[in-house]
Order: sequence, then C-alpha cells, then structure tokens
Amino acid sequence: MFLQVIIKNELKNFDLRTNLGEDMNIDRANDVFENFYKLYYKTEDMALKIGIKGLTHTELHIIDAVGSDFLTMHELSEKVGITMGTATVAIAKLSEKGFVNRKRSELDRRKVYVNLEKKGTDALEYHNNYHKVLFSSITENIPEDKLKTFILTFELILENLSKKTEFFTPLPLDEFSVGNKVSIVTIKGTPIVQNFFKENGITNFTIVEILKKSKVIEILIDNKKKMILDPQDAKNIIGTKL
Repeated sequence: MFLQVIIKNELKNFDLRTNLGEDMNIDRANDVFENFYKLYYKTEDMALKIGIKGLTHTELHIIDAVGSDFLTMHELSEKVGITMGTATVAIAKLSEKGFVNRKRSELDRRKVYVNLEKKGTDALEYHNNYHKVLFSSITENIPEDKLKTFILTFELILENLSKKTEFFTPLPLDEFSVGNKVSIVTIKGTPIVQNFFKENGITNFTIVEILKKSKVIEILIDNKKKMILDPQDAKNIIGTKL
C-alpha cells in the first residue's frame, strides 16, 4: 500500500513536467513492476511449499540476510529493514524451528549474534538454486544483447532507488526541515483529529511545504493555504519527502 502511495505521488509529479507519451511509459513501467512482483512472490510461495517447508516469506528473507555471516541483532534488523522487536520475534521462531543459532557475546553480554544452522544453510542453498533455475528458464529465449540492456537499465533503476531511500521513509511532519516539500501518506489520531485536518485540506496525497519551525510549525498546503500547527499536532501527519 505504501509503495502504491509513493508511485501515485511520483506519477502526480510527472504530470506536471512530462507529455502524454512519457506519462504512458511511466504507467506501463509501473504495471510491469507490479506484475513482476506478484509473479515473483508466487514463485516464492512455490519454493516454500515444495522444498522449504515451515517458513514464511519474512523468515526466508531473514535467512537470506544472515547468509554465511555472524550478525548481531542490530546488524540484522538494519540489513533487512525491520525493527529490533520484529527481528527478535522472527529469530526466536527460526531458532525454535532449527534454522538459526543464537549466541550471546562473551565480551559484551548485551549483544546477541545470529548465524545459520545446517538446516538454515540448506534452505538458503535451495532458495538460491531455485531462483537460478527460474531466471535461467525465463530468460532463455531473450537475445543476449537485449538481456544486457535490461540488466544495465535495471541496475540504473536500483541505483536511483538507493539514492531515493530517504525520500521513501515516512516521517511525522515535525521531523522535516524548513523548505522541505512533503507528500502526506497517512493521518494518525482520533476521527476528530483526522476530520480537523481533512477540513483544512490535509488528506492523503496532499503536498505541504514547511515554511517555519519554532514553537509552532507553519506550512503551505498545496501551494494555496497557509496553516499554523502545534508540533504535537504535526506528529499526527505522516509524509515522505519530495
């Protein structure tokens, strides 16, 4: 859902600076990516049902992240992009199932290291081989020059996505700096609070600019209306940087 919000906002921005043909290419690229992800995760389901039983998608990705390393829980949560709480629960379950081993550091008892057991290594090897066979199969009828072009293009997309990571991170409005333009992705709080913001023109996909920050926060809503917010109220407005 959050990715769809980002895509819609990016398309909204493209509407302001591209022609119809380019917009159609963006829409088509978006459709291709969405269809690819759906089919990709279907193959993950097949792998989990056929050869790696007893694992969820999240658990499989955690096993993939650990790999041959000895990681602390903090390193693991950072690598996978999940909270420490989520990582702790997942590792506890994987340990019970015999896929990972947990060991507390002798030098620093606050640190817990994680590595794969043989069962986890076997699952990772099966998963990697499964996808090698899959991608070999789905690219066998694609000419080598087109495949090289695709790889170079996709690497460029990944590079651009990596550079944009900070823009995709949703934050409360009070954490943005003066001059930042923010696309609203959700409004927290009670129905009364949400209705208050809605009545003032702040809903999903609204673009606001941070004008001033002191004891209060002054914002510009969709380049039209200025509004003064208490910092505590601003915490209820969650957005991404444009």
